Amino acid sequence: MKEVLDMSYGQKMIDTLQKNELEEAMNYFEQALKQDTDEELYLLADSLYQLGFLKETEKISLQLLERYPEDDELKVNLAEIAIESNELEAAMDWLLEVTEASVVYPQSLLVLADLYQVQGLYEVSEQKLLKAKEIVPDEPVIDFALAELHFSMGKYAQAIHGYEELMVQGLTEFSGINLASRCGSSYSALGDLEQAILYLEQSLEEKENVDTLFQLGFSYLQDKQYRRSIETLNQLKELDPNYTTLYSYLAKGHEEENELDKALETIKEGLRVDQYNYELFYYGAGIAIKLEDETLAEDYYLQAIQLVPENASVQLSYTNLLLQQNRYDETIELIQKILVQNEVDPQFYWNLALANEGIEEYSAASTAYQKAYPAFRQNKDFLKSYIYFLREEGERTIIKDVLNDYLTLDAADAEMLEILDEINSNY
Repeated sequence: MKEVLDMSYGQKMIDTLQKNELEEAMNYFEQALKQDTDEELYLLADSLYQLGFLKETEKISLQLLERYPEDDELKVNLAEIAIESNELEAAMDWLLEVTEASVVYPQSLLVLADLYQVQGLYEVSEQKLLKAKEIVPDEPVIDFALAELHFSMGKYAQAIHGYEELMVQGLTEFSGINLASRCGSSYSALGDLEQAILYLEQSLEEKENVDTLFQLGFSYLQDKQYRRSIETLNQLKELDPNYTTLYSYLAKGHEEENELDKALETIKEGLRVDQYNYELFYYGAGIAIKLEDETLAEDYYLQAIQLVPENASVQLSYTNLLLQQNRYDETIELIQKILVQNEVDPQFYWNLALANEGIEEYSAASTAYQKAYPAFRQNKDFLKSYIYFLREEGERTIIKDVLNDYLTLDAADAEMLEILDEINSNY
């Protein structure tokens, strides 16, 4: 009984919070502010910050700062609270009060780097961390912060150097981040798949993690180890079927292994998990076309378009399907709606030309070909299609320019040389 009576009000608050008795905990908090010792308040502030009670932590810190105005650590703590509360100007004000002479100046630089990173000022953040490293060259916290910043900036080689330096010191994790996993992701981003896979496999030996499993499965896929990719992504699916990103890559692995039925089933599984994932609909449509299920492909394209009505890639693929089915009027109607936009993929003009040609609207087809032509002067398929059209329409002047473009790409094409001779002989 005496032990309970000797407890500080701060300790009682933490005990009641653990029992989810919030109202009583707040009553103890007010008593702690009035009656607990400064040492007890410092401990309570630390506990409350860890639990996410930022306003209460701030209130204690401000009260203590009134008594100890030279306590720079309190100012740094208040800056961290302000950053988490998105009060960035207040955070900056607190940090500027910490001078270079202060013992916690390196810590203030770390928090300042965090503040600049939150604002997207990565280079300034990097400068603050490098300055902190000059002051405290052997501090792992600074090395890790630099590595993480470089990772987020896409400076993967520098990030790898930082992570590997920490691993040399015998560390495998830092702040809950697996260092081998980070190295693997960095090497993957640099295209060094062999090193990426080695590190990712090492990371999984140390600790199973869904993100690392995904990264490893993706790296196997990039390295054309399709069977291993399938096995790894299936392992991830068993652990977390709601990890929606895995399904398109797992389907890709099956596609590369020529297991189209399994690829389509994987797409369907993914859509049962996330029915708003347009990428799965889009990719699934392509698989359905390979399986000659054009009805399903159209359904998937239309659902993808409904989810992302302005996505040019989805619209273009759908017009390709319509053209393949000789549905020229529908193709024209859809493309004309798309052409209202300021900038469009020139492939739409090529498809519009083919559709108008299909319904014998040759003037409209000619206009569409002309608009597509500048973008496809290096495309043999387009040039050949355009040449056939111009030949049929008797466009003798334009056809010579298009033929010259084609023969620049393939000077030995006998058919095109014959068409050129035919045109020259008629002049």
